[in-house]
Amino acid sequence: MKKRFLIGLVISLVFLYFAFRGVNYHELWNALKGVNFFYLFLFMLAVIVLMWVRAYRWKFMVDPIKKVGVYSLFSSAMIGFMANNVLPVRLGEVVRAYSLGTKEKISRSASFATIVMERVFDGFALLLILWLTLLFYPFSRSSEKVGELVRKGANLTLVANLLLFLILILLELKPEPTLKFFQRILKLIPGKFSVKGEAILQKFSSGVKVFTDPKRLIWILLWSLILWVGSGISNYLVFLAFGIHPPLQASLILMVIVTLGVMIPSSPGYVGTIQFFTVIALGLFGYNKDFSLPFSIVLHACQYLPVTVLGLVYLRHEHFSLKVAEKGPDDTTEGETSS
Repeated sequence: MKKRFLIGLVISLVFLYFAFRGVNYHELWNALKGVNFFYLFLFMLAVIVLMWVRAYRWKFMVDPIKKVGVYSLFSSAMIGFMANNVLPVRLGEVVRAYSLGTKEKISRSASFATIVMERVFDGFALLLILWLTLLFYPFSRSSEKVGELVRKGANLTLVANLLLFLILILLELKPEPTLKFFQRILKLIPGKFSVKGEAILQKFSSGVKVFTDPKRLIWILLWSLILWVGSGISNYLVFLAFGIHPPLQASLILMVIVTLGVMIPSSPGYVGTIQFFTVIALGLFGYNKDFSLPFSIVLHACQYLPVTVLGLVYLRHEHFSLKVAEKGPDDTTEGETSS
C-alpha cells in the first residue's frame, strides 16, 4: 500500500507541475480574492444534495439484497467519499462497503458489488452526456486535438464499462459457469490469493441482483442521468462565483473530462488530477490558466470540504476506524449474511 501511495503522490506532483507551469501567481491570487462566496455556498449545498441523490440511486441496487433506508446509504456514501479524500488508492470504496455491510448485516462483498455496478452506470451516464453535448457544441479547430483525446478516452471508458457490464450480467444470469470460468483464471495465481479471490468472487456475485428487473434498471439509468446532469449544472455555480457566464456545455464537458481524469491513480483527494484536467477542459473554451487554475482550486475545495467534514461526522457516529480500509471486501463480521 505504501508503494501505491508513493506512486500516486508522484503522479499528483507531475500533474500539479503541469497545471501550475507558466501561471501568473498575481493574477491567480486576484482571481481567488474576487470570488462570490454566496454562489460557493450554494454549490456546496448542491454537492450534499447530489450525494443524497447518489444514495437514493444506490438503494435501487441494494434493495434486492436487503431493504435499506436512504439515510443509512447516505451516511455510508459520505464515509466512503470522505475516505477517498484522505486515503490512497481509492480505499474509500472498500470503506463504504464495510460501513454498509457492518451496520446493515449484509455481506461486504455483496455491498462492494453494488458499488461496482454504480460505477458502471456512472460511466454510461457520463459518456451519454458527453456525446449529446458534443452534438450541439463541437470542439473548435484549435481544440480539436484535445477533443480527439477526450473522445478516445471516452471510447476506452465505454469498452471497459461494457466488459464490466457483461461480467455483471453473466454473474446474475449464469452464475455457475461464470464463476467456474473465473475460478480457472484464479488458479493461475499463487495459493492463498487464489483461495481468497474465489471467496470474494462468490460473495461478490450475491450482490448482482438487478439485471433481471427491467423496471429497476430503467430507474437506475434515470437517476444516473439526473445525478450527473445535476452535477454538471451545479458546476455552473462556480463559474458564477467568478463572475463568468460561459455556455452551459462548458460546465457539462468540464464535469465529464475531470471525472474521467480522476480515474488516473493519484494521491488522496485527487490532488493534481483535478487541477490539470480542469485546466485542460476550460482551455477548450478559450480560458487561460489565470482563470482556469484558480477555478480548479475553488472547485476542488468546495467539493472536498463538505464531503470530508460530513464523512468524518458520520464516521464518528458509526464508531469504526479507517484502518478497516486495509481489509478486503470479503472480510465479514459476526451476524453478516450474504443473501
